Amino acid sequence: MQCYCGSAKEFSLCCLPLISGQARAEHCEQLMRSRYSAYCQRNIQYLYQTYHLSKQAANSVASLAAFANNSHFIKLSILSSEQTDSEGYVSFSVRYMQQSTLYEFAERSRFVYDKAWYYIDGILNDKAPVKIGRNELCPCGSAKKFKYCVVHRLSGS
Repeated sequence: MQCYCGSAKEFSLCCLPLISGQARAEHCEQLMRSRYSAYCQRNIQYLYQTYHLSKQAANSVASLAAFANNSHFIKLSILSSEQTDSEGYVSFSVRYMQQSTLYEFAERSRFVYDKAWYYIDGILNDKAPVKIGRNELCPCGSAKKFKYCVVHRLSGS
């Protein structure tokens, strides 16, 4: 299976080693991609653990789970990435669905290196949500009408 993050690599060779704890992100973009994949897999513990310690209290496991469990992630697009030894930025856009509404946002995320890479915060730019019509093609890419698309195509596939 291709990785959820859209890297065109196999999930087992891309984000899974990070999410499972077998490897650590070497770059902030790697961490960002693995966090997206963790959202797709609803791996809330990984999301929580990769927040910088100073931000964990403001991002509870319950709030992360509520968002992930109510969303179907469609696509991640990396726009740019830059880092130094101690700080990094990744600009990206994400598309996801909640019930019959399509959401899209762009973010410039900030990461810090403190013995490992951690997500700290980001500047978010939301687009207006779009209601998906029953007879429109499902935005998941399945090529089915939305009303017939019960099991949406996985992100990255």
